[in-house]
Amino acid sequence: MTHYTGPQGDKAEGNFGFLKTNDIAHESWNFEPIGRKVYGYVPRSAKINISRLGAKRGDTEVNGVTVVWIARNPRTGKTVIVGWYRNAQIHKDAEHLRLTRSSDFDVGYQIEAPAADAVLLPIDARSYIIPTAKEPGNLGQSPVWYGKGPAFNRDVADYINRGRRRVRRSAKAPRQTDPELRRKVEQAAINHAIAYYESDEGGSHRVESVEKDGVGWDLEAFSEDGSHLKVEVKGLSGRGLVVELTPNEYAQMQSPEHRAEYIIYVLLEALSPEPAAYIFRYDAILSKRKDLVWMTDDGQRLRIKPIIAARLSIA
Repeated sequence: MTHYTGPQGDKAEGNFGFLKTNDIAHESWNFEPIGRKVYGYVPRSAKINISRLGAKRGDTEVNGVTVVWIARNPRTGKTVIVGWYRNAQIHKDAEHLRLTRSSDFDVGYQIEAPAADAVLLPIDARSYIIPTAKEPGNLGQSPVWYGKGPAFNRDVADYINRGRRRVRRSAKAPRQTDPELRRKVEQAAINHAIAYYESDEGGSHRVESVEKDGVGWDLEAFSEDGSHLKVEVKGLSGRGLVVELTPNEYAQMQSPEHRAEYIIYVLLEALSPEPAAYIFRYDAILSKRKDLVWMTDDGQRLRIKPIIAARLSIA
């Protein structure tokens, strides 16, 4: 999910049986505060061994735990850190507390934490990859995992301590015929995309321009945690979101080699004081064979209309 503050406008994606049948996830409210607390759902089939977290014999709870929430990225299929609770209280009973989250949907919780100590990462900052290969110590099928070992857990703690923050994101064109104005619009869009991906919200990437290399995208964004994004930037002076890709850009966007990392970054009203960015990311879960899907984090789907062209020359 994008926000984890309820299912309205934020559909949960995944392959779990309950989600497929009911179109809703118990985890949907994991970052929606009630009062000054957040409550984290763990599937009832899983048991949290609180003795591994410092509890003594006979304890029914343990305090001061950092809980790291992970989920599969629908763009890449990789499991990543999406957020965390600091100073959480973990109860031994999986159904310690039941809360009504909607008119007909109750959720049982065994994790609670101060809302002020809950951090949900923006979409493009979710780049810390969790090891899932079938090797000893890696994440397996259980919904509860205690980490790969001391060295890995220290690295995750360092990652959290670097202070990833939640930041506000900005949130619609005929072709510009004035060459100089078009150049300014395009450069403004490039600058905006670079600033975004270098920010905490954009994942604190190292960004390089490849505009002159003809690779089929404009920017490459490298994360210290291993991700590598290929960003095609489009700038528009107006509010209507209609852009065109060159044949090479379109081929790279669809390519199995690149599409998981291929981003369409469209900046509307690029020269205004408050331009609006739409960031479309590949969704591997919703994509079916040749019907490839790019979505914004608020659920807006990119409509793709192929255009036939031709190259003419003297025979």
